[in-house]
Amino acid sequence: MRLRSRDQYVIRYLDESEILWHDPGPDAKDKDKEVYQRKKWTDTGHQFSPHGTYILTFHRPGVRMWGGKDFEPISRFMHTNVKLAEFSPCERFIVTTTWADKPNDKDDGGDAVVIWDVRTGEKRRGFKQEGPKDKPMEPFKWSHDGKYFAKLTADAIQVYSSEDMKLLDKKALKLPGVRDFAWSPTANIISAYVPSDATGQVPARIMLIDIPSRKELRQKNLFSVGEVIMYWHPDGTYLAVKVERQKSKKTTTYSFELLRVKEKDIPIEVLEVSDQVITFAWEPKGHRFVLVHGDPPRVDVSFYTMLKENKQQVTLLKTLEKKPVNEVFWSPAGHHVVLAGLKNLNGLLTFYNVDDLEPTAEDEHFMATDVVWDPTGRYVCTYVSAFRQPMENGYQVWNFAGKVQLRVTKDKFYQFLWRPRPPTLLSNKEEREIRKNLPEYSARYQEEDARARHEAETAHLREQQAKRDAFEKGDAVRRAAYAAAKAERRALRGCDTEDESLFEEDETTLEEVLETREEAVN
Repeated sequence: MRLRSRDQYVIRYLDESEILWHDPGPDAKDKDKEVYQRKKWTDTGHQFSPHGTYILTFHRPGVRMWGGKDFEPISRFMHTNVKLAEFSPCERFIVTTTWADKPNDKDDGGDAVVIWDVRTGEKRRGFKQEGPKDKPMEPFKWSHDGKYFAKLTADAIQVYSSEDMKLLDKKALKLPGVRDFAWSPTANIISAYVPSDATGQVPARIMLIDIPSRKELRQKNLFSVGEVIMYWHPDGTYLAVKVERQKSKKTTTYSFELLRVKEKDIPIEVLEVSDQVITFAWEPKGHRFVLVHGDPPRVDVSFYTMLKENKQQVTLLKTLEKKPVNEVFWSPAGHHVVLAGLKNLNGLLTFYNVDDLEPTAEDEHFMATDVVWDPTGRYVCTYVSAFRQPMENGYQVWNFAGKVQLRVTKDKFYQFLWRPRPPTLLSNKEEREIRKNLPEYSARYQEEDARARHEAETAHLREQQAKRDAFEKGDAVRRAAYAAAKAERRALRGCDTEDESLFEEDETTLEEVLETREEAVN
């Protein structure tokens, strides 16, 4: 079998779990697709580590970690009734979180959050419950390299070092009134939002802070702010800050502060939006973003770029008007996006090529609740989870252009999860070079696909011929045995019943009246 660039995925339905290959190629066979199958493997769901090295299963006493070619048990982390688990980006640590199901549940005095060492299974640090017992603690957020993790408190951000699990420099990052923060995906930089004070005399602020130096890299004051949401670009190039301002009881305005984080002095551009903003999403590998805005259920979808003719300028590319869209899912490779109408919009899907600014397909997965791209951006899965919708459970896999590759219906289908791939070893420059020479590579792979398709068809013909030969061989054996027993049959029957001259043909014609009808004739 030739080497195929294919991905694995895990599904859970009823009390069954299966790990399968996604192999839509011409030489794919159903028997090659199943990798692992197990009944009652998990109580709730599965979770892959960021690089796809491990998979977690959830149980009442704690979580178990599995890995290797045959998904053998590697370690277990004993933490009762874990609700959430998260790997650090470097896969060195696991954070497990639990909380009470009801406010009056008895507190067992255990840790609400525990940080574990993946390699040794050792508990590195635990944190007691803060706030209501039936609510999760403020989550820890990891830096891109796993060196630091941090959480929000009333007037500070507590940053810890993963080496010793202690507070960095033995003190928190003081930011009175801080409301939210996020790590850059590619650098040890924190973006933080601090609202205005109670008097309104001190404006709200967005800040970029370097860790561990705590140096403030950039600050922007914001006035008359109602709500702020921060969106980091996946490669840390940009930071978009959605600002909602309440002008009056009936009037709300929206704008985006767009920070070019990797440019000198971190310049900021402002994009004003005239109507309600539904969602925002960066292109993972590129300089574009998509904005969904307007009054639901029919909204406008606008595509922007941060570069115009290689110059730094926010530019509108195109607006699609009155589309049934409430969520946006970019391909991990960029260039293509799925504009989805989920929940009350019943699974309407638009597959869109952002390079050509044209749709490649419009279709529907009725009642779809989730959309997940595979790591390569070649395929995307839509599924109906029994967690959210009891009817029409199952999944469909599409290619990036919106052509269905696979349809599967299963009762009480809960989860579909692609297995992540390790980070590429190619630089951005090398990836661009490959894309530039894509026609050359495509010709080679098309030739390989044609050869594989021919081999698959030839194998099918060979299989048919082998079955025909086996049948004819068996038929010859049966005919020989039948002929050898002719004398014995004649002795038992007293005559040769196979001699047709001993029989007479009698042909009888039967006539039957099916219907009688009388008609009066004038």
